[in-house]
Amino acid sequence: MTPLPVRSGYADETDASLIKEAILDELGEWAFGQICEAFGGQQIDIPARANTVTEGHFLSQALGLDNARLLCEAVGPARFYVPRLCKAEDRDARLVDMVRSGLANWEISRAVSLTERHVRRRLSQLGVSNPNRKPRNRYFGASCATAAGGAS
Repeated sequence: MTPLPVRSGYADETDASLIKEAILDELGEWAFGQICEAFGGQQIDIPARANTVTEGHFLSQALGLDNARLLCEAVGPARFYVPRLCKAEDRDARLVDMVRSGLANWEISRAVSLTERHVRRRLSQLGVSNPNRKPRNRYFGASCATAAGGAS
């Protein structure tokens, strides 16, 4: 765990990166993501004493009581500006997850309402090559297969 500077009262803005590191070290990325989702773009005050956090406290509502108290023990007291989650990072993570789940680029493009070319370029920028190749059927359904000359 990264030691926080000795201080009285709240941390100043220069301590923000240390607070973020402490949250990530102590609680992990999930908890930091929950904090960003709930309070992104806002300044929050993390109490000094863990026993002041109850079930109704804003931190326990976002993280659960045990994690909120652990946060207070690790970081508090601190005033922390919570960064907003980057929507592009969320979209990129979703694209990579869809590749991992076995979807072809054309299927991904339909699911996220982007062009297939945009999906291919974005995955390329992320360094991801999609090995999932699936043919596209021009005709859908069994009745259309017979219209295309297929067996009935």
